[in-house]
Amino acid sequence: MANKVKFERENVVRVASELFWKKGFHATSTRDLQDAVNMRPGSIYSAFGSKEGLYSESLKAYTAQMKAKIDGFVCGSGTVLGGLRAFVESVIVKEKGCSPSAICMLVKANGEFSETESPLRDLSVDLSAEFEVYLTTLFEQAISRGELSSRVSGLEYARFFQVQFTGLRSYFNRPGVDHLAQSMIDRMFALMESL
Repeated sequence: MANKVKFERENVVRVASELFWKKGFHATSTRDLQDAVNMRPGSIYSAFGSKEGLYSESLKAYTAQMKAKIDGFVCGSGTVLGGLRAFVESVIVKEKGCSPSAICMLVKANGEFSETESPLRDLSVDLSAEFEVYLTTLFEQAISRGELSSRVSGLEYARFFQVQFTGLRSYFNRPGVDHLAQSMIDRMFALMESL
């Protein structure tokens, strides 16, 4: 029974995450959540404490999912840069249109909350910082393996990667530009290797 409850909770968080990612926190009503996860408001509040509680779990789950996805590509590639390139190509080219939003959920969250919504704003900022540390570690591995120059720190590579990747995701949300994707991804990685 405990496994069933855990599975159902994970499924609710997954479905809610997709809804929050698509609509944003503020535009997602309790009724939207109720319909999407097939739970009554009382059950949602009993399980997660509030809409904010469910959102918090959803944002944490999204972040963990992105890390696991990158890890999978890196392990499958044999090199850090090869894995990151495969991840970028997957998100920008292969999975385009499969995600609830073209914009990363963490990026979207960072832009959605004001300072008066401190707990959710703090969570989105903290998770973004945690993700940057994760990427920094990957780039430090790439440097130590000789895939990248040591003239640039792992943190600088991580920041460069985030800015480029976020820009590509936004750009390729436009219609009629898909044919440019591969050349722009190639350029992103060539620039990174030239730093």
